[in-house]
Amino acid sequence: MPQLDQFTYLTQFVRLCVSYMAFYVLLYNDGSPKISRILKLRKQLISHQNVGTEPSDYSVEQNVVFKECFDTSISYLYSGVSGASKWCNEMVKSLNANQLKRMNKSYVCSLGEISVSQVIKKNALSIMSPSTYHITSLASRQTTALNKIYVLRGQRNIVNIENGPKKKKNTNA
Repeated sequence: MPQLDQFTYLTQFVRLCVSYMAFYVLLYNDGSPKISRILKLRKQLISHQNVGTEPSDYSVEQNVVFKECFDTSISYLYSGVSGASKWCNEMVKSLNANQLKRMNKSYVCSLGEISVSQVIKKNALSIMSPSTYHITSLASRQTTALNKIYVLRGQRNIVNIENGPKKKKNTNA
């Protein structure tokens, strides 16, 4: 978008002011008299209708009509909300019963595998004999051995726990 110089900006501003003024002049000359005529006719019709009725009867009738309308709207609102809540409850039940069943099973299985992996780690550390460690660095070696044991999800057995992970030989030498 190009930058607007002062002359272009001034002409756009003048055009905008002229269009707004034309709009308000048309509204004032054309719209206001029609609206005022409509309001005068409405006032005359209301005054002719109220000639035969007393003002107290009119307010009583208004109260009765308002009360009936509010009661009807409240009952309609309650029926709509209760129908929507029943539909939501049924949908949640059907989702939990059908679609989320598989996800719940896999979640429970993963929790079981995590607990099994923790038991396997503890058993693997207890199987390793403490005589292979030096007495002074027993705690540090146990933590490093604990960090070397990994049981991944879905893995059923551990291979070479005593030997540890095998290192690759450098074939470039």
